[in-house]
Amino acid sequence: MASSHAQQVDVFVMPSAVLRSGHGVNWLSFVGIAEQMKAAEYRSADDATLYAAQQTLMRAMAASALGVRPTAAADIPVDRSCRVCRNSSEHGKPLIAGVNLSMSRTTGMVAGALTSGDMTEDGAARLGADIERLRGNFLDGFDRVALTEAETTAVEALDRETAQLLRLLLWTGKEAVLKATGHGLVAGPDAVEFSPQDFPRDPAAVAGFSTRGVLTLAGQEAQEFWVGWQVQGEYFIAVALDRPLELKLHPVTTPLEVKRIIEAS
Repeated sequence: MASSHAQQVDVFVMPSAVLRSGHGVNWLSFVGIAEQMKAAEYRSADDATLYAAQQTLMRAMAASALGVRPTAAADIPVDRSCRVCRNSSEHGKPLIAGVNLSMSRTTGMVAGALTSGDMTEDGAARLGADIERLRGNFLDGFDRVALTEAETTAVEALDRETAQLLRLLLWTGKEAVLKATGHGLVAGPDAVEFSPQDFPRDPAAVAGFSTRGVLTLAGQEAQEFWVGWQVQGEYFIAVALDRPLELKLHPVTTPLEVKRIIEAS
């Protein structure tokens, strides 16, 4: 559904295991003491590595876009305050002046979406990304909590394997939209509605697929988002933007790759 007026979004994906490889020292130079201490709070070494991978990729993207040296990337200010509950808790969408990005992570892989503009300014494109691994099962009650009535009907009409794929695509798309607005799951995933008949039924047809979703919140006008998907192995990445979009997927293993891709965009 990309058009000639579509806005390009670069999507970076990186296995978290890269931090344990020979490239790890290059990545970890991008984060500061605060993020290293946060990573150390995780009980699971895998969770700690995953968190660190997301932070390093985010700072490598921001530093490359802003022209900041890697040694100064850890000093780039990041506003993590929540725009929904408006308290001092730092669990909101990360905001970095001068760039427009969105981050996501799931077991074994991190993803970052980057587009033009300054996410701290009014009128900037609202961008959200979500990455998930294709799974065999969803939690009991998933459809009731996450899907609209029409989406549930569509899922229930499919065989189990195809239904799981549709659930995953709907879920990642909804998450991406809610991350674009900064609401996260506070708004409830069923506040975002798609036309399920538009979605591919074959995993091989997912990469490059795009559609529109509508976010409806109480007391507000409906908001339309364009959502596209890319695939990296068994990982599915959804990206939402409040205008037509075109996705470019970039698997990376070093910060230098990130820098070269952003400089060439």
